Amino acid sequence: MLSKNHESENSPKLKDILSQVQINSVLYSDPFVKAGFISKLVSEVKTAILYLDLDLLYSGYVVSGTIPSQDNLTLYRPSEDTLGEMVTEILVRASTSQVLVVIDSINGLFNMLHNKKDVGKVVASIVVLLASITRVTKSYIVISSMARYKKEEGWVLSPTGKRFIETKNSKKILLEQGKEGIIVNLLGDSGKLLLPANSIPISPVS
Repeated sequence: MLSKNHESENSPKLKDILSQVQINSVLYSDPFVKAGFISKLVSEVKTAILYLDLDLLYSGYVVSGTIPSQDNLTLYRPSEDTLGEMVTEILVRASTSQVLVVIDSINGLFNMLHNKKDVGKVVASIVVLLASITRVTKSYIVISSMARYKKEEGWVLSPTGKRFIETKNSKKILLEQGKEGIIVNLLGDSGKLLLPANSIPISPVS
């Protein structure tokens, strides 16, 4: 059933659909739709947010002043040289208090680590370590992936076709552009939520 998320105290918040004991895997085909969803989530969260921006789309909006920065938001814009240091800092901070960790996106992480041997194992190790740490502090972890579904293989990263990092401990959230806003599909629950366009800080228009 599709429900509208009207801007009222009684309306559901995006944080309410996230799991504290699972990896929240946000799947999308349009990066602007993903940026709209993330901007809505970040605007609602009051706890500290540790945002590792690997495609630089969201942070580009913040740096340009299109959307305001928030006091509870720490943006990490890594290079190949600084990625390890930034991931370590996120792990340390997430191990000491409840936070929201956003890894945006897995595609960007693969691209940045493309020179590493067994890059798939390296990326999977980072994800598993972050998930373990955040579970201890009852933090939230959101990992975005540009992906498509292939009948023979399931979800694969787009456009590379690399295998999607599949874990039993994940909650899949598929984003789609609708006529009235962003449709949030909760794949495991077979539920849907509509985020009206006028409630989203970044207009999801490519």
